[in-house]
Amino acid sequence: MPSSDFVDSHVAFLYASQTGNAESICYNIYETAVQRGFNATYNVLDDYAKFGFSELRTIVFVVSTTGDGDPPDNSARFWRILRKATRSDKHAYAHLRYAILGLGDTNYSNFCNTAQRLDKQLEEAGARTFYKKGLADDATGMEEVVEPWIDGLWAALSQVAKCKGDSDAAETVEAEKDVEAEKDVEEAAEALAELNVEAADNATSTEGSVEPAPHEVQPLVLDFRPMAQTPSITNVARVTAPVCTATYEDTPVEPHSPDFPPWSAELISSHPSDPSLTPFLATIASSTQMTAPEALKRTLLIDLELPSSASHVDGQWRAGDAFNIYAPNHAPLVRALLDRLQISNSDAHKHVRLTKRNPSIELPAHLQRFSNTSSSIYDILVWSVDLCAHPRKPLLRALAEYCNEKADRERLLFICSRQGLKTFEALRNQTPTVLDVLHAFPSCVPPVERLIELLPPLAPRSYSICNAPGGNVWKIAFNVVEYELTLDVFSLDEEKGAQSVRVSRR
Repeated sequence: MPSSDFVDSHVAFLYASQTGNAESICYNIYETAVQRGFNATYNVLDDYAKFGFSELRTIVFVVSTTGDGDPPDNSARFWRILRKATRSDKHAYAHLRYAILGLGDTNYSNFCNTAQRLDKQLEEAGARTFYKKGLADDATGMEEVVEPWIDGLWAALSQVAKCKGDSDAAETVEAEKDVEAEKDVEEAAEALAELNVEAADNATSTEGSVEPAPHEVQPLVLDFRPMAQTPSITNVARVTAPVCTATYEDTPVEPHSPDFPPWSAELISSHPSDPSLTPFLATIASSTQMTAPEALKRTLLIDLELPSSASHVDGQWRAGDAFNIYAPNHAPLVRALLDRLQISNSDAHKHVRLTKRNPSIELPAHLQRFSNTSSSIYDILVWSVDLCAHPRKPLLRALAEYCNEKADRERLLFICSRQGLKTFEALRNQTPTVLDVLHAFPSCVPPVERLIELLPPLAPRSYSICNAPGGNVWKIAFNVVEYELTLDVFSLDEEKGAQSVRVSRR
């Protein structure tokens, strides 16, 4: 626990993230901290030199675990300097107070290993925690741990760090947020009493509720019948304030190769001394199924043919080395989303810059380049944000604010509440895209810049090379996962009356 005389004027929020979940959660906590009046900064762990890690006194870590208990790639350099510092000085971080939120999945070994290792190494180097460690499990739903952990963080943080300006700033912001949250809950409770919740309409597919889109939308099966038996809702996630402003220019973005993001030249020029970071386009030369047709799982062996432009990797790799594949969002999905957001093709390809609404709150890390690099909304949606990520409650809570129909808004609020947990889990289990979610709530039309800031970054996918050096081919092997999702829904049959039925999807 923190000592009574340890009060810092600054709080650092640091993350290590492989798929973008930890980054997104860390950013939401940082944004809330600034709104509460804390003097806060937000960075990825590998930028330790940029923010002077060894000088920090109060840190909140949000870290995930990847592979077989490994830390995310964007913290690899940080771990090297941490090990070096702790080996040379057992009191290297005696000045530090910290809190850790770890993300993991109990379906894999070494659950939350990054958070556990970080906690152990910091403690061995003299650092002390000011708040209990949180370990969130994606297998059971991260919100079960993440939301209570964040709720309890503020009281602990206020004991070791003070707010800038008026000493009552944090209490004022919190009071305003509580009033807003209570108002939302009261409105939702009133709406629950007014809604005519008919079983057949509220427990069936949303198919047919909107006009067909160019992309094949997956209709979501959501059961809102429990709303009729819910007198009030509690623990509705708070809505975060918008942080991003989009400024458009009349000229369209210059045509560029669809195989690379328009800012790929920046990636190359920013690492001239490290050619291994130069992206290139590989070709799938062959695909071979390695398992028998009757096998329980299907394993594929893919041969990737390297181009001549990748000569910098000749002889510089061996079996077991990892590389990243950048998989952009599918163009038809992006076009369908733009159509759903009522953005014309010409506007989608105009130059746009993203800037901060509040000078005190930084843009999410994956959007910061667009404050000084002009791109288009189309390219940002294709290359920078994950349109297929599991929807999280902060996203759904924010979408509720952009519903023109009361029923859509109240249903989204219900999903974000404690009473709507089963409906939220049913939504996540169907692995919808953000477009599927928007189609399930037809009156919801958020501004595109608001949606972009709420979505997690589109992260590269890592694979291991499984052949020895020789030639210009990399071989990778992976399993193809196929599963059947069975959902219990409700229907009305004219002869049999009300009954539960099961809907299966592959």
